[in-house]
Formats: sequence, C-alpha cells, structure tokens
Amino acid sequence: MCGICGIINTGDNRPIDKGIIENMLEKIKHRGPDGFDTYVDEHAGLGFNRLSFIDLTGGMQPISNEDGSIVMVCNGEIFNFEELREELKKKGHVFKTGTDIEVIVHLYEECGLDFVTMLNGQFAIALYDRKNASVILVRDHVGICPLFYTKVDDRVVFGSEIKAILEYPGCERHLNLKAVDQLLNFPGVVAPNTFFKNIYSLRPGHMIIINDNGDMTDKEYWDLIYSPEEEDLGEEYYVEKLRELIKNAVKRRLIADVPIGFYVSGGLDSSVVACYIGKFLLNSYYSFSAEIGQGDLNEKEFQRMVSDCVESEHFMVKVAEEEIWKNFSDVIYHAESGVKESYDNAAFLLSKLVSESPAKAVLTGQGADEYFYGYVGYMVDAFRKMQKGKMTPEECAINERLWGDPYFRFERDHAAIGEIHKKLYSADVRGEMANFSAVAESPIDVKKVEGLSTMKRRSYIDNKLRLSDHLLGEHGDRMFFSHSVEGRHPFLDREVIEFVKTIPDKYKLRGVNEKYILKKAGEGIVPEPILKRKKFPFQAPGMSAMIKNKPSDGLIFDDSLVKSQGIFDYGFVQELKSMYNAPDFQLMGAYEIDYLLIVMTVSLLCEQYKLTL
Repeated sequence: MCGICGIINTGDNRPIDKGIIENMLEKIKHRGPDGFDTYVDEHAGLGFNRLSFIDLTGGMQPISNEDGSIVMVCNGEIFNFEELREELKKKGHVFKTGTDIEVIVHLYEECGLDFVTMLNGQFAIALYDRKNASVILVRDHVGICPLFYTKVDDRVVFGSEIKAILEYPGCERHLNLKAVDQLLNFPGVVAPNTFFKNIYSLRPGHMIIINDNGDMTDKEYWDLIYSPEEEDLGEEYYVEKLRELIKNAVKRRLIADVPIGFYVSGGLDSSVVACYIGKFLLNSYYSFSAEIGQGDLNEKEFQRMVSDCVESEHFMVKVAEEEIWKNFSDVIYHAESGVKESYDNAAFLLSKLVSESPAKAVLTGQGADEYFYGYVGYMVDAFRKMQKGKMTPEECAINERLWGDPYFRFERDHAAIGEIHKKLYSADVRGEMANFSAVAESPIDVKKVEGLSTMKRRSYIDNKLRLSDHLLGEHGDRMFFSHSVEGRHPFLDREVIEFVKTIPDKYKLRGVNEKYILKKAGEGIVPEPILKRKKFPFQAPGMSAMIKNKPSDGLIFDDSLVKSQGIFDYGFVQELKSMYNAPDFQLMGAYEIDYLLIVMTVSLLCEQYKLTL
C-alpha cells in the first residue's frame, strides 16, 4: 500500500499548485518511502507515495488507461487482480504495468461506478475521469485503507492521512467535540467523524462522486447485511468451506515481489493465519510478536508454540512499561486521534520491529472476533434477558435510539456514564453537550438490524463501531505505516465475509465457546493448547500505572495543557488523578474507561496539531 493525496477544483479555474501537493506528500512520506509522483491539470491534482510490492520497477502512480482519459491514484492491494486482468485482456484492454491496481482503470472503463463491486482487496481510490471532469473517491468494503477529505473554499482536498490535508493553505484546525464524545462512549471515533472539525473520513463501503460543478454525492456500494433467516447446511459443510476460503484468502495475501511476514499474538485468530501459512503455503517466512504483560497475561509461551509449529524465523519485541510512555507522543501523532487504551503503543513498536526485518508486510488475524462472535459481549447477551428489570428507563430509551432495542447494551450504560461525562467536560463545553452528544442519534442505520438475532445485531455494530475506524484505523493502518509497513487481513477477504455471514449463530457461539466453527477449522492445523485457550482481553498499562510510576522519559501528565485548552474540567481531572494514585486503585482492563488516558491523549493531540475549540 501507499499514500495518496490530491486537490480537486470545483468552482474556479485557478491553477492547482503542484508544490502544495508535494508538501502534502512529504507529510505522509512514511506511507510510501520508495518514490513519489504527481499529476496536475486545471481540474485535479493527484499525489502518490509508493511502498512497492508488485512490479517494483514499473508500478509507479498516478496511473492512466490507454488514452489517458482516466487517471488514478490508489492506496492498497487488489487481491483478485490476476483473474480480473485476464478477463480485461480478453476484452481488448492493454496493460502498461504488472501491478495489481492497474485493473481498476480498465474496470471503470467497462463497468462505470459498478467497478468497485468486482474488487476483492483493501483500497482507497481517487479516480479522475477527465472526459466528465469528475473525481470518484472510494474506500474499501470494511475500511482497511483510510481516506479523509475536506472542502476549502471551492476545492476538495483529500489524503490518506489528515496531516497531509492540513498542509493545504487555509485549512482550519479545530477540535471536533463529537469525536471526543464518541471516544468516551464507543470503542473509538466513527466515520465520517474525525477529531478534526470539518475534516471527514470516507465511510467504509462508500464512494463519493465529485462533479465539476461541485456537487458531492455519497453512495454506499456495500454493507454487512445479515439475513434474519438462517439456512443450516450442517457443521461439516461450514468447516470444510471455511478451511478452503481461509486458505485462499491467505494465499492471495502472500502475493508480492518482496518478503511477507505474519503476526503471532498467541491467540486463536493470528494462530489460524500463521498455521495455515505454515501447513499449506510456504516453507519459511518471518513471524513477529510483542511480549507484554506478566504472569497469566504474558502470551510468550503460546507465541513461541506457533512460531515453532510453522518453523518461521521469529522476531520478538518486549514491550516494557517505560517504552509505552516513551513513544506515546509519536503514537498520537500518527494515530491522529485520542485513544482510550495504551495498546496502540504495542502496535507501534511491533511495526517498528517488522521494519527492521526483511519483511515489508504482515498478515494478521484482525476481523475474526467481529464475524465469529469472539468478544465477551456475545456471551453476556445470552444472559441479558435476566437483567431487563435492572435497566433504567433512561438507559432503555438511549439503547432504543442507538441500537433499535431498549434492552440491547453495547458495552456501556450510556445514561450512567453520561453523568461522569458532564463532570469531565469543562463548564463551557458542558453547556454545548446537546450539540455534539454521541448518543443523541445512532451511529448506525438501525433499520439494517431490524429483526436480527442479538448476536447478528452485535456483529453488525462491532463492524461499524469497533473494526473499521478503531482497530483497522488508528490502531491498525496508522501504526503499521508509522514505520512503512503494510497490514493484510485474511479474515476480511470479501469471499470469506460473504460466506461467514451465512453461517448460523449456533456454529459461531456454542454455549460459552466463542468462535466454535473457527476452532473446528483449525483442528489438526493449529496447536491444540491454543484451540483450547480461554479468550481474555489484551491489556496494556493504563494511566494509573504512569501516574504511580512517574516515568522519567517520555509522556508525562501535563496539567498545564488540560487547563489551557479548556476542553476538560481541571478540578475534576485532579480528582481523577488522586483516585488513580491511590495504592489499591486498578481499572478492570478493557471493561472500564480510562478517563485520564482519554484526557491526556486528546490534550496531546490538540497540542501537536494546534487544534482549538
């Protein structure tokens, strides 16, 4: 993958300054250090930083069709490009390179806007149709590749990261309080919101068509649509079909002209990917793991078990607590987001480890929890009915508004934590809460979960709120590319997802046995102790540890930032600090909100990017 950016004229004929595009590219050079190029005419300017994987000498972008009427930049990989390429050649299309993304411009010639429905990959595309003077911005189905945009006067400015957009003269820098409130209530910010006011994230499965008159049309081309009805074809069928599809998905993601590796966390999902690679597809590859935590939380034993099983050349980084705080400023700079857990730091150090090896990309197990019902919430749902009488009318009203079911709780009692949020915000911000509240309206289209089982409803919401912009976004893409590394995710293959969503609930969660069908697909391939492990949430040190241990190097809790920025209530923050500093204080890992970490990282983000209210 790479980095892209651009400027689109929508209302005037002022020349586009190529120098601005080059400045934008410089800001995201870490996404593609292998070269850059631009295209500029009176209507559009496109920029591209390259991270080379296929056709190392001939795959530079921007790239065009045969007559130059279509010009495109693409950040990503098209994993079914070989089949598409052969079909397009039969129809008379001529290819200039051996790169995978060239199929896109020819598919657009053949199919128009429907071209995207034929792609199996991860991509963010800016396609310029010179004949129509229109530009199409596209983000892949589940949101692996980011794409941000804003409008400044009569121009649309876009980029793979927000820091590129901020290089455009006149782009304002204000904090988006809606994003802060989403971070407090949900796993993270939810597209189209970002932490930068009036800078938007293109939603997964969406495209925006920008015409020469300035009209911008947002079109959804894909979503995770579950059917309320289930057809049961039997456990054996689902196991065998799943094995075949995972094997194919992994194989596609190993296509490259450079070395590829894989992550080994010690958990089920990454172990399935690693062991499928070791058993079916290659003799020796590179594996990577982060050792973090102590005692039962240390997964080193299981990580080594997998690397030994697949006989990979294994690299490991020990994530000590001091390393987490030392790198936090860099993490927030690359994330372009406040965070509520410190494990982004582990991801940052892990990608650094990869960058020091021969590998340029890694396969991960991301996406399995959302589609195979791997989180504890799926098990809790089974017992939720007994708690209906304990839910307050206020919570039920919020749940109905957010999730379409008064008794469905997605992790939090928003009515209860809302009282804490009122204390957390400063007096001035508190008075505006009605204008930016994350729970004032649903972040999803609740009509799409009508009639679904509770588990399917949760999976859809997880896909929208947890996976795309949090796990694949600030925790995934931005941490990978902080060290010029690409992440690839076999469980997010189009064919895998389309099949998995047809598997009946009972094969995904059997009693309290989460991801049952995935474990069956791993039998005889993944070491048995890993298949039998109980799942527990990944944990990294929180703000309480930092306050108590007072690191001598790196991040410190800066009271002056909190006071000067006016976002959070200084007095209440001091109360939280005292509470966190108590000898017996401990947050319950992923189950409690680390409010001080949110305060510190949002404050740090505003300081780094000079954001004001």
